[in-house]
Amino acid sequence: MRRKILFGVDYTDSELIKLLLYLFVGGTAALVEWALFYIFFHYLLTGLSLTLLTMLATALSFCLATLYHYFLGNVLVFDSGSRYKRGKELSLVFLVSCIGLAFNLLLMYIFVSLLDWQPMLSKVLTSCIVVVWNYLSRKKWIFRS
Repeated sequence: MRRKILFGVDYTDSELIKLLLYLFVGGTAALVEWALFYIFFHYLLTGLSLTLLTMLATALSFCLATLYHYFLGNVLVFDSGSRYKRGKELSLVFLVSCIGLAFNLLLMYIFVSLLDWQPMLSKVLTSCIVVVWNYLSRKKWIFRS
């Protein structure tokens, strides 16, 4: 396992610091995702039906935020390449992310199209639910933390 050092502090064996950093990475990734969702929903994908607009904005913002999350998470939290070779690791990240995207799309469809909730509120709630899946699956099956 590679040493994890931030501001001169070695936190390689500190699960608490790694969890806090994961929450920081996840929190900033959520802000990126929400901002992109808002931009896609209100400015870039106009003229579509509400359902299609919601699904496209959700998918695009989720994919871009996932890339951000993957790279920052590997630097600060997880030990990339320690459990699997990078190609397999990346494939597993994409598999986990696709399942997370499916959860995102399903919840957004339920909240916005079926329950008629406000899209931005639905996006924030959905992100809070899916973050649990993301953390546990990455920690358990993909990376050593």
